[in-house]
Amino acid sequence: MSERISILCSKIENRDLVLPEFQREFTWRKDQSRDLIDSLLKEYPTGSLLFWKTKEAIALKNMPKYEPEGLIEVLLDGQQRLTVLYMLLRDDIPPYYSNEDIEDGKDPRNLYYNIENQDLKYYKQIEMENNPYWVRVCDCFKTNKVSIPEIINEIDHENINLANKISDLHQNLNKLTQIRQVEYPIMFVGEEANLNHALTVFDRVNSKGTPLSEADIALAHLCSAWPKTRRVFKEKLEKLSKQGFDFDLTFLARAMNAVINGRAEYHLLHNLKEEQIAAGWNILDGLLDYVVNFLRDRAYIYGTNDLNTNNVLIPLLGYLSKNELKFQNESDRKKLLFWIYAALFQRRYSGSVDQKLARDLSAIETNNSVDSLLAVLKEDEGDPVVTPESLDTRGVGHPLYNMSCIVIRANDGVDWSNGLKLGRPFGSSYSIQRHHIFPKSLLRDAGYDSGNNLIHQKRVNEIANRVPMTQSGNLDIFNKPPEQYLEVVENNNPGNLKKFMIPTNSSLWKIDNYEQFLAKRRKLIAKEINNFMEGLIKNSNSEKEKTEDKLEKLIEKGESNKIEFKSTLRWNIYAERMDKNIEHSVLKTIAAFLNTDGGSLIIGIDDEKKALGLEMDKFENHDAMLLHLMNIVKDRIGAKFTRFFDINIEKYKGKEVLYLDCRPGLVPAYVKHNNQEKFYIRTGPSTTELSVSEIHEYIQQRFY
Repeated sequence: MSERISILCSKIENRDLVLPEFQREFTWRKDQSRDLIDSLLKEYPTGSLLFWKTKEAIALKNMPKYEPEGLIEVLLDGQQRLTVLYMLLRDDIPPYYSNEDIEDGKDPRNLYYNIENQDLKYYKQIEMENNPYWVRVCDCFKTNKVSIPEIINEIDHENINLANKISDLHQNLNKLTQIRQVEYPIMFVGEEANLNHALTVFDRVNSKGTPLSEADIALAHLCSAWPKTRRVFKEKLEKLSKQGFDFDLTFLARAMNAVINGRAEYHLLHNLKEEQIAAGWNILDGLLDYVVNFLRDRAYIYGTNDLNTNNVLIPLLGYLSKNELKFQNESDRKKLLFWIYAALFQRRYSGSVDQKLARDLSAIETNNSVDSLLAVLKEDEGDPVVTPESLDTRGVGHPLYNMSCIVIRANDGVDWSNGLKLGRPFGSSYSIQRHHIFPKSLLRDAGYDSGNNLIHQKRVNEIANRVPMTQSGNLDIFNKPPEQYLEVVENNNPGNLKKFMIPTNSSLWKIDNYEQFLAKRRKLIAKEINNFMEGLIKNSNSEKEKTEDKLEKLIEKGESNKIEFKSTLRWNIYAERMDKNIEHSVLKTIAAFLNTDGGSLIIGIDDEKKALGLEMDKFENHDAMLLHLMNIVKDRIGAKFTRFFDINIEKYKGKEVLYLDCRPGLVPAYVKHNNQEKFYIRTGPSTTELSVSEIHEYIQQRFY
């Protein structure tokens, strides 16, 4: 089957052809849009389209309340091409997008057509302003907008055959406008297909040609299970952007994975239930606000301009989601700050991002230890120690400049002119700029040609010659030599130069000693960064309560809503045999802890607090027992939930017992049993199964 491009545009305009929410945004570059029109002009093949006819009420782009009457046609493949054609033929944005969705530099509507030679170019004033042959492509599709007689009147008639020229121009114009009549071949997903089937086809089609990223595919799966995904993501991105933190959909997909699964592999997002995604988002939504406040209040990071990569926040989100959405202690908080800074200035995520995120999240998941995360960083990137040499010729684009600014803020350094703190000043006049201590004009006059000599350019612009300053302060100092203004800065705010790591030897402020000034300041910056970093981890390992003591105290309390004893993991004491129901009872308790407020499960203790040990379960060794428990949890509750508990074999009154410490889960946990999924919670010292009607209400209250 095929349809004319003009008919397809009408269907889009009338909302008879719609775009699903799981489709990615308009991503084509302007040259791709131009090449599409050029291919259609030259009658080159441009592929086919893929539609899905359905009665399902699915989430649609920019149409949140759309309710179809009968079958609708959903565009699965070809939206980039049809979006370009709609914009050029209708001179408008298709209804499934808003003006904000078409990013700057991607709108093709300033494409021009040379009606004489059929050339296509984007508007250039010098070339086109006085050349009547250049006409706007959008205008060619409007009635009477492009007039051949008017064009003829503007050209030189000498030495041309006027009749032939008019005929050629009409022919060339018609060739462009005939694009409307081009028949596009269309393939259809069967009407009987559901959303998951359509999504599978969408994935496979987009794995060829212009492939989607793994993040795009993961987002599509999230949207298929929870149609609100893209909408709530975009709303959050807009709110965060207003606070100075510019993230993207890929970042949010990674963050969702870290929160829900504690992992980086995108495929783990593919088969989540709607309520798990919604609950995970509910956690991430608030957690992002917490992280933004943490960065501002404790990290001296006031926006993504202070981060050379947003990916450094993913392990932080993974840690917080695994630890009841908070830092476990001040030691962990400082160690994570140390890790964030080191990962930034060591450029941890400059390549192989997904592999490194997987490694970092795994380090947190395995031991629930920030020390493991630090060990991985040190193993991969080396000791995070800054040397003067590492600053030599580095410019403000290097993350060590941001690190120097963080140290200045931490030292309470203030603007050199107006005395304001350099965090989040209000107003454009007080936006933070990068001031040259030795002005460029002064250095140029001294023989530093910053324009043509690469080494000189690096010397002029290197970190050691730059400091953060408000726009007001920068303009106030402007081109003054440092020997004139630095003494005033120190007099106005004694100690301020030291906070900025400025050499206090005034002889180094002279232009003749510029190289010595840079060398000295590099040493000061390196020293202060290292001291700042060491201060974060010094004396951070406080004495922790011994697990054995904690276990004994728990057992003495007896069973409660957060403590349960089990005699065995799988052995029926009375029937003297292995019993799957015993295993199920253990899994019920774990799921209930996950779905309620967490808790402690101790195996090898009876209801009277008597220590029985682990021998009755007849495992070859303790490792085999731990592996068996982890495997049945992964198989019947889900691997994603193992991140919320720690398991150890401990001693109690001469017997070895299994101690499982479970934290509250972030998404609903079900237990598979006899081909059904059961949902349990803790009610007092017992585990209770909820009915189908009760589950929905409980999930709404507990997880949303």
